Amino acid sequence: MSEKKSTGRVVATMYGSTTVAAPVETVWDQIINVDIHSFAHPRYFSWLGIPNPLRAEVINSGVGGQRIAYFDTGKRFIQRITVWRPPLEYAFSFNPEKGFKVAYLFDLSDGIVQIPTGSYLLTETSGGSASTTIRLGTEYSIDQRFELVLRVPVKLALRGFQRFLLTAISKNSLDAARTSSTTTRGA
Repeated sequence: MSEKKSTGRVVATMYGSTTVAAPVETVWDQIINVDIHSFAHPRYFSWLGIPNPLRAEVINSGVGGQRIAYFDTGKRFIQRITVWRPPLEYAFSFNPEKGFKVAYLFDLSDGIVQIPTGSYLLTETSGGSASTTIRLGTEYSIDQRFELVLRVPVKLALRGFQRFLLTAISKNSLDAARTSSTTTRGA
Protein backbone atom coordinates (compact mmCIF):
# COMPACT_ATOMS: atom_id res chain seq x y z
CA MET A 1 0.00 0.00 0.00
CA SER A 2 1.27 3.46 -0.87
CA GLU A 3 0.21 6.69 0.81
CA LYS A 4 0.60 10.39 0.02
CA LYS A 5 -0.94 13.67 1.15
CA SER A 6 -2.34 16.03 -1.44
CA THR A 7 -4.67 19.01 -1.37
CA GLY A 8 -5.97 18.39 2.14
CA ARG A 9 -6.53 14.69 1.53
CA VAL A 10 -4.58 11.56 2.40
CA VAL A 11 -4.44 9.36 -0.69
CA ALA A 12 -3.47 5.69 -0.59
CA THR A 13 -3.78 2.59 -2.76
CA MET A 14 -4.74 -0.82 -1.46
CA TYR A 15 -4.04 -4.03 -3.37
CA GLY A 16 -5.65 -7.45 -3.17
CA SER A 17 -4.95 -10.50 -5.26
CA THR A 18 -6.03 -14.04 -5.92
CA THR A 19 -5.20 -16.82 -8.37
CA VAL A 20 -7.89 -18.65 -10.29
CA ALA A 21 -7.58 -21.84 -12.37
CA ALA A 22 -8.82 -20.26 -15.59
CA PRO A 23 -7.19 -18.82 -18.72
CA VAL A 24 -6.42 -15.10 -18.70
CA GLU A 25 -8.93 -14.40 -21.51
CA THR A 26 -11.74 -15.97 -19.46
CA VAL A 27 -10.81 -13.94 -16.38
CA TRP A 28 -10.61 -10.76 -18.47
CA ASP A 29 -14.16 -11.34 -19.75
CA GLN A 30 -15.42 -11.78 -16.18
CA ILE A 31 -13.77 -8.53 -15.07
CA ILE A 32 -14.89 -6.21 -17.83
CA ASN A 33 -18.48 -7.50 -17.84
CA VAL A 34 -19.00 -8.89 -14.37
CA ASP A 35 -22.32 -10.21 -13.09
CA ILE A 36 -22.29 -10.58 -9.32
CA HIS A 37 -25.93 -10.14 -8.35
CA SER A 38 -26.18 -13.86 -7.56
CA PHE A 39 -23.46 -13.69 -4.89
CA ALA A 40 -24.63 -13.14 -1.33
CA HIS A 41 -23.96 -9.61 -0.15
CA PRO A 42 -22.00 -10.03 3.08
CA ARG A 43 -24.22 -9.18 6.02
CA TYR A 44 -21.64 -6.84 7.53
CA PHE A 45 -21.72 -4.80 4.27
CA SER A 46 -25.44 -4.21 4.87
CA TRP A 47 -24.76 -3.23 8.48
CA LEU A 48 -22.07 -0.81 7.29
CA GLY A 49 -24.32 0.69 4.63
CA ILE A 50 -22.21 -0.56 1.72
CA PRO A 51 -24.41 -0.96 -1.38
CA ASN A 52 -24.70 -4.37 -3.02
CA PRO A 53 -23.01 -4.45 -6.45
CA LEU A 54 -25.12 -6.13 -9.12
CA ARG A 55 -23.13 -6.03 -12.33
CA ALA A 56 -20.75 -3.96 -14.42
CA GLU A 57 -20.55 -3.75 -18.16
CA VAL A 58 -18.28 -2.06 -20.66
CA ILE A 59 -20.26 0.37 -22.81
CA ASN A 60 -17.29 1.58 -24.91
CA SER A 61 -13.96 -0.25 -24.76
CA GLY A 62 -10.52 1.29 -24.96
CA VAL A 63 -8.90 4.27 -23.27
CA GLY A 64 -11.55 6.95 -22.83
CA GLY A 65 -14.31 4.35 -22.98
CA GLN A 66 -16.85 3.64 -20.27
CA ARG A 67 -17.82 0.85 -17.93
CA ILE A 68 -20.90 1.24 -15.76
CA ALA A 69 -21.19 -0.53 -12.40
CA TYR A 70 -24.74 -0.90 -11.07
CA PHE A 71 -25.74 -1.22 -7.40
CA ASP A 72 -28.92 -2.24 -5.59
CA THR A 73 -29.47 1.35 -4.43
CA GLY A 74 -30.06 2.41 -8.03
CA LYS A 75 -26.78 4.35 -7.99
CA ARG A 76 -23.93 3.73 -10.41
CA PHE A 77 -20.22 4.23 -10.90
CA ILE A 78 -19.64 5.67 -14.38
CA GLN A 79 -16.11 4.41 -14.82
CA ARG A 80 -13.87 6.13 -17.37
CA ILE A 81 -11.28 3.70 -18.78
CA THR A 82 -7.72 5.01 -18.39
CA VAL A 83 -5.73 1.86 -19.29
CA TRP A 84 -6.97 -0.83 -21.67
CA ARG A 85 -4.58 -3.67 -22.56
CA PRO A 86 -6.70 -6.80 -23.19
CA PRO A 87 -6.43 -9.32 -21.64
CA LEU A 88 -3.83 -8.12 -19.14
CA GLU A 89 -4.55 -4.68 -17.72
CA TYR A 90 -7.54 -2.47 -17.12
CA ALA A 91 -7.66 0.75 -15.09
CA PHE A 92 -10.34 3.37 -14.59
CA SER A 93 -11.57 6.37 -12.68
CA PHE A 94 -14.62 5.58 -10.53
CA ASN A 95 -16.88 8.65 -10.94
CA PRO A 96 -19.71 7.68 -8.58
CA GLU A 97 -23.04 9.38 -9.15
CA LYS A 98 -23.92 12.23 -6.79
CA GLY A 99 -25.51 10.78 -3.67
CA PHE A 100 -23.67 7.43 -3.86
CA LYS A 101 -23.37 6.84 -0.12
CA VAL A 102 -21.54 4.30 1.99
CA ALA A 103 -21.87 3.97 5.76
CA TYR A 104 -25.16 5.85 5.35
CA LEU A 105 -23.49 9.27 5.30
CA PHE A 106 -20.30 9.30 3.24
CA ASP A 107 -21.03 10.48 -0.32
CA LEU A 108 -18.28 8.93 -2.45
CA SER A 109 -18.77 11.51 -5.21
CA ASP A 110 -17.48 14.47 -3.19
CA GLY A 111 -17.34 13.55 0.49
CA ILE A 112 -14.88 12.91 3.28
CA VAL A 113 -14.03 9.48 1.81
CA GLN A 114 -13.60 9.03 -1.93
CA ILE A 115 -12.45 6.31 -4.29
CA PRO A 116 -10.83 7.99 -7.30
CA THR A 117 -9.39 5.04 -9.27
CA GLY A 118 -9.22 1.28 -9.59
CA SER A 119 -7.21 -1.20 -11.61
CA TYR A 120 -6.91 -4.86 -12.55
CA LEU A 121 -3.65 -6.49 -13.56
CA LEU A 122 -3.79 -10.08 -14.83
CA THR A 123 -0.83 -12.42 -15.02
CA GLU A 124 -1.16 -15.83 -16.63
CA THR A 125 0.83 -18.56 -14.95
CA SER A 126 2.82 -20.73 -17.29
CA GLY A 127 2.73 -24.44 -16.83
CA GLY A 128 0.50 -27.44 -17.44
CA SER A 129 -2.85 -25.90 -16.56
CA ALA A 130 -4.04 -22.39 -17.20
CA SER A 131 -4.28 -20.17 -14.16
CA THR A 132 -4.40 -16.42 -13.77
CA THR A 133 -3.42 -14.13 -10.93
CA ILE A 134 -5.70 -11.13 -10.52
CA ARG A 135 -4.31 -8.04 -8.80
CA LEU A 136 -6.98 -5.51 -7.86
CA GLY A 137 -5.88 -2.00 -6.92
CA THR A 138 -8.16 0.54 -5.25
CA GLU A 139 -7.07 4.11 -4.67
CA TYR A 140 -8.90 5.88 -1.87
CA SER A 141 -8.65 9.30 -0.28
CA ILE A 142 -9.73 10.65 3.08
CA ASP A 143 -10.08 14.26 4.13
CA GLN A 144 -6.95 14.73 6.27
CA ARG A 145 -9.01 16.22 9.13
CA PHE A 146 -10.71 12.82 9.57
CA GLU A 147 -7.95 10.49 8.43
CA LEU A 148 -6.81 9.35 11.89
CA VAL A 149 -10.35 8.29 12.83
CA LEU A 150 -11.34 6.81 9.46
CA ARG A 151 -8.13 5.18 8.19
CA VAL A 152 -8.65 1.77 9.81
CA PRO A 153 -12.42 1.46 9.13
CA VAL A 154 -11.95 2.53 5.49
CA LYS A 155 -9.10 0.05 4.99
CA LEU A 156 -11.09 -2.78 6.56
CA ALA A 157 -14.18 -2.03 4.46
CA LEU A 158 -12.13 -1.78 1.25
CA ARG A 159 -10.23 -4.98 2.04
CA GLY A 160 -13.55 -6.79 2.55
CA PHE A 161 -15.01 -5.34 -0.64
CA GLN A 162 -11.93 -6.32 -2.65
CA ARG A 163 -12.15 -9.85 -1.25
CA PHE A 164 -15.84 -10.00 -2.19
CA LEU A 165 -15.15 -8.84 -5.78
CA LEU A 166 -12.16 -11.13 -6.26
CA THR A 167 -14.11 -14.13 -4.96
CA ALA A 168 -17.04 -13.38 -7.27
CA ILE A 169 -14.79 -12.87 -10.30
CA SER A 170 -12.89 -16.08 -9.47
CA LYS A 171 -16.08 -18.15 -9.17
CA ASN A 172 -17.50 -16.68 -12.38
CA SER A 173 -14.19 -17.36 -14.17
CA LEU A 174 -14.10 -20.96 -12.97
CA ASP A 175 -17.70 -21.50 -14.09
CA ALA A 176 -16.98 -19.94 -17.50
CA ALA A 177 -13.80 -22.02 -17.92
CA ARG A 178 -15.69 -25.23 -17.04
CA THR A 179 -18.50 -24.36 -19.46
CA SER A 180 -15.96 -23.60 -22.20
CA SER A 181 -14.10 -26.86 -21.49
CA THR A 182 -17.34 -28.88 -21.57
CA THR A 183 -18.42 -27.20 -24.80
CA THR A 184 -15.02 -27.83 -26.39
CA ARG A 185 -14.99 -31.51 -25.38
CA GLY A 186 -18.57 -31.99 -26.53
CA ALA A 187 -17.87 -30.54 -29.98
